[in-house]
Amino acid sequence: MEKLEQILIISHVVAGILSLITGLLAVFLGKKGGKLHRQVGKIFFWSMFWIFASAILIVSFVRFSPFLLVIAVFSFYMAFAGVRVLTIKKTMKAAPIDWAAAVITMGFGIAMLIMGVNYQLGSAWSSVLGYLCLFFGFFTAQTGWVNFKTFKNLEKAEKMWWWLAHMGSMVGSFIASITAFLVQNGRIFNLPNELGWVPWILPALIGVPLSAYYGNKYRRQFGMGKYAVVKAARS
Repeated sequence: MEKLEQILIISHVVAGILSLITGLLAVFLGKKGGKLHRQVGKIFFWSMFWIFASAILIVSFVRFSPFLLVIAVFSFYMAFAGVRVLTIKKTMKAAPIDWAAAVITMGFGIAMLIMGVNYQLGSAWSSVLGYLCLFFGFFTAQTGWVNFKTFKNLEKAEKMWWWLAHMGSMVGSFIASITAFLVQNGRIFNLPNELGWVPWILPALIGVPLSAYYGNKYRRQFGMGKYAVVKAARS
């Protein structure tokens, strides 16, 4: 069992490092959709897959960690959804695996929310752990729900919806990967206990606004949403 634990943890760490490197390469180098982007994207996806698979094995056979479990589910689902959308855009129809993955992800998020409320009720709403459960539980459940709604209304989707869905999902997975790295290596920052929540929140506080900014930029470029009227007027 000890050898199995060592193999799982080492492979989990290696996959985490690969996801960080390939995620940075995909974001900052190469043309989006180009050869380099696709190649590093594949490595990123399979790294996230092993992070997810090894996390399931670790919490099942080594030690249970609700945070490791929910971040593994959230980060892999985002990568999974980001890859699947490239297939869905061709058929404009979600497969059973897409529906199932969205529902399971919502379930994990709801379970985390319940866990957070439970922590808070037991500590008069003063538990940092409880707030973290509520924070990540909300975003996990929301992610599954947003994709579920999208699948129901694909026939009404705008022409370049898949671009934004792909970008948002892969960036979300990358943010989760950075979060996991900072949390697992938080001791190197020598943060006091009262600031132990910072590594959990900081990547999202920086990454989500940046993702929203670029999402809005591409909506303007493609004439989507509120920019559709502007583009039509200029035509």
